[in-house]
Amino acid sequence: MSFNTSNFVRLFKTIAPHQHRYELFRDFVTLSACTLQNAVRFDQAIEDEYFQVAGKYQKSDLVAISHLFTEVVMGLEKQVGDYLGATYMSLELGSDHIGQFFTPYEVSRMMAKVTAGDDIALPEGQDFITVSEPAAGAGGMAIAFTEAFMEAGFNPQTQLWASCWDIDPVAARMCFIQLSLLHIPAEVVVGNTLSGKVYQVMHTPAHHLGFWGLKLRGRENTAANSAGVQDATLRTAV
Repeated sequence: MSFNTSNFVRLFKTIAPHQHRYELFRDFVTLSACTLQNAVRFDQAIEDEYFQVAGKYQKSDLVAISHLFTEVVMGLEKQVGDYLGATYMSLELGSDHIGQFFTPYEVSRMMAKVTAGDDIALPEGQDFITVSEPAAGAGGMAIAFTEAFMEAGFNPQTQLWASCWDIDPVAARMCFIQLSLLHIPAEVVVGNTLSGKVYQVMHTPAHHLGFWGLKLRGRENTAANSAGVQDATLRTAV
């Protein structure tokens, strides 16, 4: 079932007609992401970025942009999926020279089912799993896997954490917005997965509210301690 993005597209076309459409979409995504980031953990630099972008628009345009965000919220409430990716393609903002096309969510769902298999299970001795998406786009694959994980009887908010990377700040912020609204604990990184260079890291509200920083550090410490015990055992054996 595909998203009905007609209301978003119709409203989007009425906002700041002097502004290039891609720039408007980029600014909408930036304003929405900044709002969600500072809703849980305030950062003055993020607040400054918000007002810098907002200063480009009239008050009436900013009100309309807030209504765009409402359309995203309602769209994801009606149907879990890649709403922003579908909207981006409906607006014909895809750039073929950098290969920026968002996979239809039905395809992402199929791929998630294949990746996860018929029997999703937590690793032995672990109370959560982590998933990594090195080219996340708007987060379609991460959302699809989360949906499959939930259908298998697990609670994504307490048993799943996602790490999503994309080199494009617009795509990464689209991903951040959707994972935030769907209450998925995650970090979203603007960065190059090949070189490992990181430009920005965003954590969803569910990450902060679920104390996932502590959970992940706890697992890392456990793994480090286990490695130390194994190393000591090997030295003793030698």
